[in-house]
Amino acid sequence: MRAVLPRVPALVPPALRDVVPVVTYPQFLVALVVVTAVPLAVALGGDLRRPGPATVFLLFVQAVLGVNVLSHAASAAFLGGYSPGLATALAVNLPFSVYLLRRARRERWVGRRTLLVLLPAALVFHGPGLLALLAAAGRLAR
Repeated sequence: MRAVLPRVPALVPPALRDVVPVVTYPQFLVALVVVTAVPLAVALGGDLRRPGPATVFLLFVQAVLGVNVLSHAASAAFLGGYSPGLATALAVNLPFSVYLLRRARRERWVGRRTLLVLLPAALVFHGPGLLALLAAAGRLAR
């Protein structure tokens, strides 16, 4: 990421340059810590043996990680080669997302409607939500 982030502003289409924040490596690291620590705190503090808000939140996070796989694949295509995180996305996030979401459906951890809402919610979060998180991380990193 340290090598790719400086190249990103030049790759963003002109129409989106006012929307997509310039992200520094420290901002990226702050955002990464936040998106790792919050689900971990929920998992450690929640009772995951019973369906409830913690279960829904963690399934949502896994759905976002599933969408993130598509993002990494698109980034690799856009960059014309490997993009940072692609190997992890394909080797870890994709199979675990498929496994966990299928298991949640099979074992009825949450209702069918909740599972159906996870994908669109993950798409929204991974787009505008991620941009907002990166902007907030920029403020924290300063």
